[in-house]
Amino acid sequence: MRSIRVPSVRRISSFLARPSVSVLPRTAQCYFLARESQPTQQRHFTKTTRCRQVASPPKPQEENEGEGQPRIGCTITTQPDGSETAKIYIANEARLNSLGSNLLQTLKKTCHDLSSREKLRVVVFTSARTIDTKIPAFCAGANIREMAALTSQDEARKFITGIRDACQALRDIPVVTIARIHGLCFGAGLELAASCDFRYATSDSRFSMPEVVLGIPSVVQARLLANIIGWQKTKELVYMGTHLDGAAAAQCGLIDQGYKGPGELDAALDEIVGNLVSQGPQAMRAQKRLVRLWEESDLQIGVDAGVDSFASMWKDGGSEPKEYMKRFTERQRKPKS
Repeated sequence: MRSIRVPSVRRISSFLARPSVSVLPRTAQCYFLARESQPTQQRHFTKTTRCRQVASPPKPQEENEGEGQPRIGCTITTQPDGSETAKIYIANEARLNSLGSNLLQTLKKTCHDLSSREKLRVVVFTSARTIDTKIPAFCAGANIREMAALTSQDEARKFITGIRDACQALRDIPVVTIARIHGLCFGAGLELAASCDFRYATSDSRFSMPEVVLGIPSVVQARLLANIIGWQKTKELVYMGTHLDGAAAAQCGLIDQGYKGPGELDAALDEIVGNLVSQGPQAMRAQKRLVRLWEESDLQIGVDAGVDSFASMWKDGGSEPKEYMKRFTERQRKPKS
C-alpha cells in the first residue's frame, strides 16, 4: 500500500491564507481559552480553579496564549453566591487547534466532569490563539494525518465515534453552553460549535464543512446543522464544501451574533454570562432538559447513521478517501502562483 504524504499544518495555513481559495479544508483539534484579565467590575466570580485536564495553566488572554503541548484546558470560576461558571479551551496552537483522538477523549472527559458539578451554571467553549496570527482558528477540524492513516472500517469507526462522543458530551452538559468563536471553524470544529446552545463569533471567523473535498462525508453532529440553519443551507455546506464569513453565518442563523473583534466579543459574553447566571439555576437546568426533548425526535438516528456512513468509506481499505486526500496534499506542494 502506498503511503500518503500529508502536508504540515504550516503548509495548510499558507494554503488557507490564499484569497483565491473558496473551499477551506479542515485540519484538526479544539481548544478553549479562559479570559482571566478582565477589569474587576466585569468579573462575575471571586475565585478561579482549574480542572485536572489542564496540562499547564492557561495564560491571561487569547493574545498571550503561547506554544505548548496539545491539551484541553478548563477553568472554573466561583461567584460570590457559590455558583460556578466554566471555560473549556482547545490548546493546539501550532496546528490551528485541530483535534485528534487523544484530545477528543480528553474533551469528552472534561465535559463529563463538568456535568457532575451541581453548582455549575454556564460553560463557555473556546480556544487558544494560534501561533500564526494571520490565521486565527477556533478549531480547524479533525486531524487529517490521523484520518489519512486509517486502514479499515474498524479504525474509521473508532475515530469518528471519538468525534461523535466528544460532541455528545458537550451537548449533554446540563447547563447552557456557549461557543466563543474567533477564526476558522471547520468540520469537527463546527460540529462542536453546533453542539453548544449558543454561538458567538468575530466577524473575521470562517465556517465550513469541507469533508467532501477530502473524499469523506460530513457526519455525526453535522446533523445538528439542519436544525439550526435549515436543510437547504446545510446542503450547500456539506455538498459544496463552501465557506461562510461571519456576516453570512449570522444572516443564516449559524451564529447568534457577530462582533468586530475578540475584545468586543468578550465584553458581550461578560453580559450574556451574567444574565444567564442571574436566572434560577434549577429552572435553567429544567428548561435545558425540556429544550433537548423538543429538539431530539429522530435526531440521534441521523447522528448514529453517520458512523456507519463514515466507516463504510473504508470497506475496501479506503480507496476513495486516500485518493482525495492524496489530491489534497499534492495541491499543497504546488508553487504559489
